Amino acid sequence: MTRAKFKIMFYCWLVYGFFYLNRLNLSPVIPLIMSDLDISHARIGLTGASFYVFYTLVQLPAGYLSDLFGARKVIVAGGLISAFSNIVFSFGSGLWHLVPSQCLNGLGQGCGFSPIVKIIDQHFSFSQRGRALGLVMTSTAVFTVAVFFLAGYIGQTFGWRAVFWSSGLVFIPVLIIFKIVIKPASADTALKSSETESSSLAAIKDKSFVSINKRVFSREMCFLGLGFFCLCYITYSNLIWLPSFLFESYDMSLAQAGFFAALYPLSGVISRPLGGYISDVVFKGGKKQTILIGLLVILISTLILSVIEDFNINVCFIIVIGFFDNLIGLLFFAWMLDMVPKKSSGSGAGALQFFGHMGTVLAIYFSGVAMDSFHSYRPVFIILCGISILGIISVLMISESREKKL
Repeated sequence: MTRAKFKIMFYCWLVYGFFYLNRLNLSPVIPLIMSDLDISHARIGLTGASFYVFYTLVQLPAGYLSDLFGARKVIVAGGLISAFSNIVFSFGSGLWHLVPSQCLNGLGQGCGFSPIVKIIDQHFSFSQRGRALGLVMTSTAVFTVAVFFLAGYIGQTFGWRAVFWSSGLVFIPVLIIFKIVIKPASADTALKSSETESSSLAAIKDKSFVSINKRVFSREMCFLGLGFFCLCYITYSNLIWLPSFLFESYDMSLAQAGFFAALYPLSGVISRPLGGYISDVVFKGGKKQTILIGLLVILISTLILSVIEDFNINVCFIIVIGFFDNLIGLLFFAWMLDMVPKKSSGSGAGALQFFGHMGTVLAIYFSGVAMDSFHSYRPVFIILCGISILGIISVLMISESREKKL
């Protein structure tokens, strides 16, 4: 790997990690907010879901704009919006304040991932993309662990409001460094073909958003999107509600619950690059087999988690589910890059994110509703088993091609 490529990967890793620091800081302090503001699981679930409504809606525009104007600009703009909204959230006193703040945060956060995928696609070959994405996205594992632990500690020590204004403030200098270090010529290298025209507003008028390329909305992409929808439902049901599940079910402190819940994303430090390696090297660029294995293991492990109450056993299965969740997550995007033309990779990432995070919105809200209705987390795990089966079926419907679309 050249020094220039390593530099791109490192700063993408760093800035996206801080996106996560400002995204998942709600989860560890949910019990504190519920207690302070006297709101239910369903209402705090509505607050979290409102974030992902706007996060989902902005995916297609963010990916498209990264194709038009460059990924770097979209990342910095989105990061600043996210930082500001977190600071505003810290002053919240009820749903009327919390929900709009999270909507604004979702708008900014949605400008992070698709441009990152765009940058990786521009600088890494077909045989390298899985590993490059896997390495860059270890940041999500590292920073999720950090936010679960730090937010739990800060919230318990200084109050939940301190979690949000502090995470917003530390994000701003990181964005400034990213903007200074990653120059447009290196991070947003234009393709030799049609991307020259895309530097002006006239390009928007000349191109229909939906007709960017039919491959972005092909049959294969729709099934891939359904599969990613299922994985996002599983991922965010766990990421958002695991700290509360452990806190309420096993009589532990908020910091302890955050620590054990952090084992779920921590496994991604190993499994994210491993998934890329298995795909690129073991299966010679194929993604389908690895994704199917991962979903099957998640199904079996979640089924066991739904019927066993022993803490030590449950922690082991939480780690297993997190390991395979992280193992296959980025392979959906590496697979997407094989399906869409290079000039539309940002739009393709945005489309896949849009499909997937509709599942996130439903997962966060309806998991809260299920817990209020049954006063138990077990029905949530049963629902996740059904979602896993749907994901397996959708992936089986896709015929895998190992050549990049032109």
